[in-house]
Amino acid sequence: MSDQPLQENIVSMSKLFESFLSLSKEQFLEKHDLPVVVTDNPGENLENAHFHTITSPTDGGTTAEHTRVLQRMGKWAFMLKKKGRFASMLTVGRAANSDLRLNVPSVSKFHAYFTHVARDKAWYLSDANSSNGTFVGGKEIPPSHGKVKLEDGVTLRFGPDVTCQFFTPEGIWKMFSDRISDTPPEGTRRFDPNATDELSALPDGEDEASVGEAS
Repeated sequence: MSDQPLQENIVSMSKLFESFLSLSKEQFLEKHDLPVVVTDNPGENLENAHFHTITSPTDGGTTAEHTRVLQRMGKWAFMLKKKGRFASMLTVGRAANSDLRLNVPSVSKFHAYFTHVARDKAWYLSDANSSNGTFVGGKEIPPSHGKVKLEDGVTLRFGPDVTCQFFTPEGIWKMFSDRISDTPPEGTRRFDPNATDELSALPDGEDEASVGEAS
């Protein structure tokens, strides 16, 4: 089966990682010039897709070492690329026409939205009156609060079931570089508070049973 997902704005992290291994920083940033949202759980339609296999390390490392690096990351990278009808925002939700579709029951049809402010050179995230909330760095965004500026590597959560990280192109390059230099020996696993697989649990005190399917 191909590793190509059904949504055109999603790429497997293994493909991005292979670009990192084979390109210079300048080449990588030219080829991958969009911010990404990295997650393990984009919902239905992607859960059975296969990764792109790393077969030819080019940086002196081994395939086994690179596999361990990938195991410490999310599986999929959503490129923040406009495809919907709202020119000023990139929508997040369960609806099929969302720019970033998360086909998960606890995510609302129109859950949240990203905006880019060119003069600030910054990206922002806002909640769209979702049923189960939008969180940045563990803090919920009140619908009345407006937008929250996103920093490289910050953890995002849409409802209780979808945990992501936001990266600019520079940020994704740095993350790969840091993970390569910080890969633990085979058979061990160093705790990384910024890794998406360490952040998928509900925050302390949040009652999972109380969270229902979104509208």
